[in-house]
Amino acid sequence: MPQLDMVTFFPQFFWFCVFFTGFYLTLVQKYLPQLTRIFAVREAAQQTTPTDLTTDACEALAQKTHKVFSDSVQETKKKYTQQFQTTTQLLDIQTDAFNTHTHQAFEKYQSKKIMLQQTVQYTLQHMHHVLPGTQGNMPKVDATKTAHFFSQALVQKLCVPHNQKK
Repeated sequence: MPQLDMVTFFPQFFWFCVFFTGFYLTLVQKYLPQLTRIFAVREAAQQTTPTDLTTDACEALAQKTHKVFSDSVQETKKKYTQQFQTTTQLLDIQTDAFNTHTHQAFEKYQSKKIMLQQTVQYTLQHMHHVLPGTQGNMPKVDATKTAHFFSQALVQKLCVPHNQKK
């Protein structure tokens, strides 16, 4: 079993102990005192009988309970609003960064495309001087047809017998 391998047993045991010690301390320091308070309040509420409470005390308790609930709801709404605003700001930052990167990449693409078109046009103009018989059947400048045109023109130039040239 790989869990009991002597090489990996000690690190696994060490991190197991660290995790559960942290878990235990979190429970003891944070959650158990809250539970103890809740149980104490419940026990105190159960020990008092309804006949002991007057209507004024009941109303005061109801008002306190309502105030606590309303404060909790307001605090929760406030935290959710803050979290929403933070998330919105982070999304705006990410969107701006993405748009900036995309715009830069698009600009590079456009400049390379323009340079390629200029190179193709320049090459075609110089091909007229090298291959003067191709001026009448020049296709439109298209990146997919350019290589085919150059190869055909070169083959025609090389295949023309030398005695037909003047």
